Amino acid sequence: MPRKGFVRVGALAVAASAMVLGAPGLANASVAPVTVTADAACQALEFTRIESGHDHMYVDPTVDQSSCLYVIWDNNAGRAAYSSMSPAGNQGDIYDGPGQNLQVEVLDEANGLTGWGPAN
Repeated sequence: MPRKGFVRVGALAVAASAMVLGAPGLANASVAPVTVTADAACQALEFTRIESGHDHMYVDPTVDQSSCLYVIWDNNAGRAAYSSMSPAGNQGDIYDGPGQNLQVEVLDEANGLTGWGPAN
């Protein structure tokens, strides 16, 4: 292949990569786990993952040594979209698509200490 052909193929590859990475929702559609800490006795991870093309938020308890409450808070509605005292992993599965504003709250009900994850 002549040099001119390699340049064209390279330019097309760069353009195609830029379109894929720049497309909404593809490059960063899912949020990596973030630790949410009420105190040393109540902790969880907040994360989202893509399901059927849309983000869904989860809370994953990592430390449950008290009266821990795990909540996915709907900031749009001003109320809990999900709450549990179970230490089981990957709870919630709450739709977190366009227009949604959710975040995880971890509460140690034994002493009232609360931790909040980032709003997403």
